[in-house]
Amino acid sequence: MRSGVCYMLLCVSLIWFGVTVCSSLSDMDALLKLKESMKGKRAKNDALQDWKFSTSVSAHCSFSGVTCDQNLRVIALNVSFVPLFGYVPPEIGFLDKLENLTIAQDKLTGQLPKELANLTSLKFLNISHNGFSGQFPGKITLSMTKLEFLDAYDNNFTGPLPEEIVKLEKLKYLMLSGNYFSGNIPESYSEFQSLEYLSLSTNSLSGKIPKSLSRLKTLKKLYLGYNNAYEGGIPAELGSMKSLQLLDLSSCNLSGEIPPSLSNLTNLNTLFLQINNLTGTIPPELSSMMSLMSLDLSINDLTGEIPESFSQLRNLTLINFFQNKLRGSLPNFIAELPNLETIQVWENNFSFVLPQKLGQNGKLKFFDVTRNHLTGLIPRDLCKGGRLQTFMLTDNFFYGPIPEEIGDCKSLVKIRLANNFLDGPVPPGILKLPSVTLIELGNNRFNGQLPSEISGDNLGILTLSNNLLTGSIPPALKNLRKLQTLSLDANQFVGEIPGEIFELPTLTKINISGNNLTGKIPTSMIHCVSLTAVDLSRNVLSDEVPKGIKNLMDLSILNLSRNHISGPIPDEIRFMTSLTTLDISNNNFIGRVPIGGQFLVFNDKSFSGNPNLCSPHQASCPYDVELRKQHTKSITRVIIIVIALATATLLVLVTVYMTRKRKLHRAMAWKLTAFQRLDFKAEDVEKCLKEENIIGKGGAGIVYRGSMPNGTDIAIKRLVGAGSGRNDYGFKAEIETLGKIRHRNIMRLLGYVSKKDSNLLLYEYMPNGSLGEWLHGPKGGHLRWEMRYKIAVEAAKGLCYLHHDCSPLIIHRDVKSNNILLDGNFEAHVADFGLAKFLHDPGASQSMSAIAGSYGYIAPEYAYTLKVDEKSDVYSFGVVLLELIVGRKPVGEFGDGVDIVGWVNNTKLELSQPSDTALVLAVVDQRLNGYPLTSVIHMFNVAMMCVKEMGPARPNMRDVVHMLTNPPQSTTVHNLINL
Repeated sequence: MRSGVCYMLLCVSLIWFGVTVCSSLSDMDALLKLKESMKGKRAKNDALQDWKFSTSVSAHCSFSGVTCDQNLRVIALNVSFVPLFGYVPPEIGFLDKLENLTIAQDKLTGQLPKELANLTSLKFLNISHNGFSGQFPGKITLSMTKLEFLDAYDNNFTGPLPEEIVKLEKLKYLMLSGNYFSGNIPESYSEFQSLEYLSLSTNSLSGKIPKSLSRLKTLKKLYLGYNNAYEGGIPAELGSMKSLQLLDLSSCNLSGEIPPSLSNLTNLNTLFLQINNLTGTIPPELSSMMSLMSLDLSINDLTGEIPESFSQLRNLTLINFFQNKLRGSLPNFIAELPNLETIQVWENNFSFVLPQKLGQNGKLKFFDVTRNHLTGLIPRDLCKGGRLQTFMLTDNFFYGPIPEEIGDCKSLVKIRLANNFLDGPVPPGILKLPSVTLIELGNNRFNGQLPSEISGDNLGILTLSNNLLTGSIPPALKNLRKLQTLSLDANQFVGEIPGEIFELPTLTKINISGNNLTGKIPTSMIHCVSLTAVDLSRNVLSDEVPKGIKNLMDLSILNLSRNHISGPIPDEIRFMTSLTTLDISNNNFIGRVPIGGQFLVFNDKSFSGNPNLCSPHQASCPYDVELRKQHTKSITRVIIIVIALATATLLVLVTVYMTRKRKLHRAMAWKLTAFQRLDFKAEDVEKCLKEENIIGKGGAGIVYRGSMPNGTDIAIKRLVGAGSGRNDYGFKAEIETLGKIRHRNIMRLLGYVSKKDSNLLLYEYMPNGSLGEWLHGPKGGHLRWEMRYKIAVEAAKGLCYLHHDCSPLIIHRDVKSNNILLDGNFEAHVADFGLAKFLHDPGASQSMSAIAGSYGYIAPEYAYTLKVDEKSDVYSFGVVLLELIVGRKPVGEFGDGVDIVGWVNNTKLELSQPSDTALVLAVVDQRLNGYPLTSVIHMFNVAMMCVKEMGPARPNMRDVVHMLTNPPQSTTVHNLINL
């Protein structure tokens, strides 16, 4: 009897073992089949090298990214963050990345093996952060009946949302965000039985949000917003989802009112409805959501007041109501919320005084009430807990002093109190705060002297314009080693300009005009080579302009008007090619106005009000004789010095020449490195480096047009000294960036030719030049609106590819119209990645030591943080959109210190009825004829969203592409405007 039982147990064990062995071998076979399908030369550090066949039935369980159960079945597969290059069939969607795996420059052409369907024990599947395209292979999941976790975030999947996955009864987590799914949300998505997490955000979904989603009784987190564009409003039925803890419907074109039924979501801790078209008042019933911690209703059209019933929401940590039409006062109960950390209600119609107990909970971090109608004193307890980071009250009616406690708030990063009626002295501690990057106190009534002790380690912008400050400018400003912008204009400062200010290594803009400063311009200014704008006008400065001013090669604006400056106009200004605005009017300059070079840019107003200054075309000038004598003496001294030096160094030069000549003979020949098949050689490229072939010159080098023997034209950028480390001039950045990416709206890098001390980048040739040349050259009037809109869309798609589809992500850092090139069909190509940087950590900004971008295109935050992210590119692209609409350059055409964004905003303020139509008609390019007004208004609104002052308020490039490719339909046929 016992032997029979033992025999039966042995048989069962053998059967179990056999099944286990077969199943595990089947799993291994599926993974190996997958590897076989990945054809292409892999990098030496390819982590797939540990995917090898073995006679061991458990070998596959040690494969990278694979987890098995006790039966040796694969239960988890993580192939995230492994970009696969080349064509990837839709079926391979589940296996596009492996944890910590890098497949550099692979061209994968395999198909997903049918054996993969045998991974029937799979519970966890992560394929996020790849570039897969095509329709999502939903059918492959049907055999994975145990699947609980599916993450396909940040790919390029298109078509409708997959419905097959609804049949996965155990699925709890479904992430399909960050793709290009289109169409409606399927009604069948209400049939998930165990789903707790559903994210469909950042796609191209449309239609209405299904009411049936309310049947997902187990759902805890729901994300449906960002880039989707739904019809109608928020379904009231969503209020029955009792288990919901987070609801994110932001930025998805919702309209109508907020349903009071959402008050039934008593477990909800996060409600995000920002960036929509919601109207009506804030429902007071929402106070029933006692678990609510984060509430964001910003950027809508909400009206009315903040409900008093919200005093019951004791768990609130975040209140974002900015950019609405709310009115009334900020209720006193807001100051009594025990956990409140963030309150941002800027750009509303709030009035009366602030609750004086604000900040008493000791947890307040972000406080912004900019652009309201608030008045009264500033509450003293805002930084009671020492956590306050942003303190913004700009454009209100506050009066009285800044509380002394603010000067002791070491956590502060940004202080913006401009355009109020504040008075009293500037608190001494405010200019010694260790973390503050921005202080704006302009247009108030501050008085007294500035503190003599100044030591802010991170301060980038200091604005004290238009106050009543007296005394001398403290030399201690030199301690602000990261200061970029200094504005002390329109005060009552006296004494000389301290030369120490110009020792600041990062100073780019200085405005100390409209004071009572005396003495001469400090000679130290000519060594501050980072300067782009200098305004010393309306003072009592004397003496001459310092010699060597041409060292300021990045200077764009120089205003010395209304002083007592004398002597001749420095002839060296002719070489300052960046200088677009010069005003030396109303001084005591003598001699002739120089001609040629940069002096061709300036008009007569630049030199008016100098009685002893002669026109360059005037027959005689009484001051020429004296100037000629001085010039002769200078030339004599120079000749003597030159002869002496030439004699002393002649032998050395000959020796050096002979040595270098021998070395040049030994130098390596030109070497061609191609990124695709090329039908020409390095010698063919070298022959094109002739003066007559030059088509452009820039800071990075010279660009030639090269005609290859096969008839192909290419663009050749010569970077002398590139690759030597210190004198890289963007060569490595361009190679690392352009060599890896492929997109029809990104200028293609064909390869490069290198030599010991020189490198040549080879690009596809763009016969129609740059967008900047077309807009601002003589051909601008021929660039019709339809073509401008098309170029805008194509350039946006190129930037979108860099920001969202490259791996790692790329920020361009120098987006401008001159870097958008046009091929023979006027198709736009984003070009010049000499400043491009990889974003290894998506969403993280990077600090740059060099100037990032071109003047007029640089986002405001860069000036005081030295950090750029993808939203900095968005700002620059917004400037390009304004160029397309206005037809004018970003700077140099709107007056001193005013760029195109400021000009548009000023124009809006000057209009009696500043509607979108009136504003667009006031700024649109007068050379345009027969344009559709609705289309222009739409692009204008997109542009103004892109150039928002605060980076987080700007859309991302995916949003921009979506908005530009989905313009609103006009109620009239074309709404053409003929000027």
